[in-house]
Amino acid sequence: MSQLLRNALRTTRPFGARGIATSPARHVGLVKGYPLTFIYSTDKHYNWDPIFDRDYTTMTRDEWGVPVSIPPELSTAIKHTYYVPPQYYPFLKKLGDDDPDMKPYMDKLIMGELGFYDYEEMFYKFAKPLRITRSRFPMPYRTPEECANTRRTEWESAWLCFRHRVYNDYTSQVWYRDAILGQVLGMFVAFLWLDTQIYMREDMKLFYLEAPEHKINWVPARGDL
Repeated sequence: MSQLLRNALRTTRPFGARGIATSPARHVGLVKGYPLTFIYSTDKHYNWDPIFDRDYTTMTRDEWGVPVSIPPELSTAIKHTYYVPPQYYPFLKKLGDDDPDMKPYMDKLIMGELGFYDYEEMFYKFAKPLRITRSRFPMPYRTPEECANTRRTEWESAWLCFRHRVYNDYTSQVWYRDAILGQVLGMFVAFLWLDTQIYMREDMKLFYLEAPEHKINWVPARGDL
């Protein structure tokens, strides 16, 4: 007890002091015969075990994807722009030459200066809604003969639905019957095997007790037991 007290006093820090990457010695290292393979220290002043700490949380980020650990004075100074591989520069330059209104945005994109607000302005300025020509859509058409067979088609559909429901019920019953029958047969075979083991164990007991002269590898008693 005195050794533990001396160790505790030696590792005690002044009140209010907190070192960087240091912590009091763990008591597990003071146990005699404890296999201590390595020593770790943390900046937590309370009893905290970093090995069993599973603080796997998602890193919080701002609207630009910058971690919040970076101060706002630095994160807001970062200029976020879009990057396009150089092989697309001729195509972007051609788009700007074809449309003078889009040329400033394409030049910014090529120079790596197109930001999110510029992209949003370009999108809402040059985006056009999809043109739909409904007159070119094929309309459903049926001949008078097909219209006359409406009642027959509905009856055939109902008859097929009824057949499918009957087949489903029949298949479900067959599968359930086979599953339950297989379980019952398996339990019956297991019962026969277990019963055989029980009677065989009793027969072997009787054989070794009542007929020791037939025992294989019989070891005679020493007489002093």
